[in-house]
Amino acid sequence: MWRKLPQKRNWTSLFLHSCYSRSYPFSSSVAAAASKNSINWVSENKLFQKYPRLHFLEEQCRSLDQLKQVISYIFVSGLHRNPFVMSRVLYLCVFALEFEDGDVKRGYGTLVFSQIDKPNIFSWNTMIRAFATSGDSFNAAIALHYYIKMLRRGTLPDKYTYPFLLQACGSIFDLGLGKQVHCHAVTLGFALDLFVQNALLRVYLICGSLVDAWKLFDEMSERDVVSWTTLISGLVFQGCFTDSLFVFNRMVVDELKIRPNVATVVSVMSACANLGSLDHTKCLHSYLMKAGYSGLDVSISNSLIDAYTKCGSIDCAEIVFHEVHRLRRDIYSWTTMIAGLSMHGRGREAITLFSQMNQVDGVVPDAITFVTVLSACAHSGLVEEGKRIFESMEADFGVMPEVKHYGCMVDLFGRAGLLEHAYNFVEGMPVEPNLAIFGSLLSACRVHNNVELGEAVLKKIESSCENGGGAHVLLSNIYANENRWSNVIHIREESKGGEKKQEKPPGRSWIEVKGLVHEFVVGDRLHPQAMELYMALDGLGRS
Repeated sequence: MWRKLPQKRNWTSLFLHSCYSRSYPFSSSVAAAASKNSINWVSENKLFQKYPRLHFLEEQCRSLDQLKQVISYIFVSGLHRNPFVMSRVLYLCVFALEFEDGDVKRGYGTLVFSQIDKPNIFSWNTMIRAFATSGDSFNAAIALHYYIKMLRRGTLPDKYTYPFLLQACGSIFDLGLGKQVHCHAVTLGFALDLFVQNALLRVYLICGSLVDAWKLFDEMSERDVVSWTTLISGLVFQGCFTDSLFVFNRMVVDELKIRPNVATVVSVMSACANLGSLDHTKCLHSYLMKAGYSGLDVSISNSLIDAYTKCGSIDCAEIVFHEVHRLRRDIYSWTTMIAGLSMHGRGREAITLFSQMNQVDGVVPDAITFVTVLSACAHSGLVEEGKRIFESMEADFGVMPEVKHYGCMVDLFGRAGLLEHAYNFVEGMPVEPNLAIFGSLLSACRVHNNVELGEAVLKKIESSCENGGGAHVLLSNIYANENRWSNVIHIREESKGGEKKQEKPPGRSWIEVKGLVHEFVVGDRLHPQAMELYMALDGLGRS
């Protein structure tokens, strides 16, 4: 059994070596081979042969009206007594209707389920899955209710029941409920099933129980690509970026029979991007080229673009972007590249790229794309260009501006010193401004030392926002710049008594020295390698 390596050990060389030296032959798609050899079970099913109208149920039934017609036929012909037929009706009702929302499908599915005299395990799992995957606590409780009801009626679960239940626990971040389901799986003999173990691993990771996750992963007798990917993505979700790279290194070195999939690669690339490590990003890029992933999936290319921009190499990001075939580039490719150019202060190039995405590739920008390009205009001081793009949102592309787009415009005007224009813009907004918009305007007032407008904005915040979020501190800084110290003392004393102190995550920074990435947190003076790092930096400075 292996554990996480100590922080001092330099495993980067192992990671670099494995990525640069190891390659895998790319095999044909498993899905394509399966579809070629698959058997149309509907045409060979004796029940469907006897009742040809049931073919419509599987092949064309995609709306609620069509489903009602089929159900009428099923009740008239007496097929409603057949558990198999009703289980198929239930499944299609809950998961196959394309023109209904989730609540409607679950409601009608509940009605269909109530008409089944003796539901089989497939029907129970369908109802548990329908409510477990909705993502809210109320429906998660309903999924648990169906599970308990199933046990009371004498139907034992199978290996597919617990992954659905655990998905409900993970969607509402309920660690206690997840452990209870784990106990049931152990009691009924499903705790060693790979499907159940992978689902448990995911719950422990997203609920923040890293000790339980590592323990479970170490004790797994069998691991597949889902197990490794779940651990890697879970560690990234919890901010353990270095550990996730270590796990990936172990995967490609030790598990020769398991090939990383697209989700694995995207998760590892996210870890590299969050660490800001250009060396790790480059070696992972090299591994992808040798292993046959290059150009295979546009999601991998998009994650590469994002990682290179966040690691400070916009040139490498542009190379990857232009290597993606123009017919394969999607909206995420363009948006990621525009965001990268904006991040590196190349606003005009971001605007040029934005204008090309629809003209060259025929890709229509969405709301997120407009946020990135408007942010590029704000950080580069391109006021007229930003106004033109904002006005084109609804007129040319049918995208209704949201609060975040109005916030970008306020930031654009504020950075350019057009404070009165920004204030009037906020007053004329068709949506209610939030604290972020007022805060952006107040920050602009601080930068340009506009006391009167700052006081007006603070009054707006106090009247419309429950929490000021540090607005009093910004105004006190404006008073301090104007040497109005009595106002500074008054507003700070007032804020101490009237406003709750808000906890916010501390600032973090990373530095890479000799292949090792070191993380520093604001206020933390106890870095375990502080002296060694200082000496290394001192040596680099002298050389």
